[in-house]
Amino acid sequence: MIANLSTILYITSVSEQVLSNKILQRGTAACKTNSAGDVLNIQFTLWLPNSHGQSEESEEDCHVQKIHPDIVYFLTGKFSMLTNGSLEVVVSSCKHLEIEKDKIPICKPIVYLLGKVKESCNTTDLGYYITIEVKPYLSSELCGPKDIVLTHPIEGRLKNTFTAAKKLSIVQCTGELFILDEKQYCDVIELQFINTKSELASTSTNIPWGISSNDNQRKKNTTENRITAIHQSMQKQPPTPVKIKKEPLTDNKGKSPQTRMKINEIARETIKRKKSTPKTNETDEELTSDREKETEDVDLTKESDTEEESSIPLRKRTRRTRKTRKN
Repeated sequence: MIANLSTILYITSVSEQVLSNKILQRGTAACKTNSAGDVLNIQFTLWLPNSHGQSEESEEDCHVQKIHPDIVYFLTGKFSMLTNGSLEVVVSSCKHLEIEKDKIPICKPIVYLLGKVKESCNTTDLGYYITIEVKPYLSSELCGPKDIVLTHPIEGRLKNTFTAAKKLSIVQCTGELFILDEKQYCDVIELQFINTKSELASTSTNIPWGISSNDNQRKKNTTENRITAIHQSMQKQPPTPVKIKKEPLTDNKGKSPQTRMKINEIARETIKRKKSTPKTNETDEELTSDREKETEDVDLTKESDTEEESSIPLRKRTRRTRKTRKN
């Protein structure tokens, strides 16, 4: 949720601190709110780069300038209300104004809010009002929900928008900020609901000054030149993705490349090995049993052969003895 502020301030005091590559400025300022001379006290915080004074951009081109005391500035930034009724602002941009401090104009803070409707629209004799909740984040200590009451006159042009606002709907508004009894009120200048619809703006605009068509006659500051150069480079050549070369893995000595194996391949190999190990044991046992049988058969054949050989001469002898007896 957004809570931004823009106003003209008179700087009363500034303190500066250098932190590594940053410059931190803290100070107090006053905002003139009415013709009676009433002021709204503001405490501000500004971060600057340490090389701010040495940058190529001049003070006129830079959107953030170093703040000095007793000078009038136009300032924008995120804001939140403190417990004492003053505002804390984290500066996002500031410009020095050539205005004498005793002639500072009346400038109520203009706020830009994006929040959720906490209570639906109520009506009084003087106008409408809606309570919204915003969550500005200034720091880890200055954060959290804040209630701001949006007001609008009874015959104002935004009465239909106010009456149509329902609880928990998200609205965006612009208005003047008032603080009364440590409560924030915003007199709405513009109010609209947040949706995804978009409307095309008209391309033709009538303006009282002339526009030069010659680029050489146009004076651009360093920021515009930088953005123009970036835009032209993006139009000429779209960004190409960076390709990272994959190098083969090497051993500790860096000599031979190692082959990479995927996880699924490793899993398949291990499953195959587990399946093949019991089969090899079975085949080994079968082979050993077959060999033992073969050796037994060989031994039996040898024994039978020896028995036959031993029986042959006995038969011959018996035949010879028979012949001799006949004789």
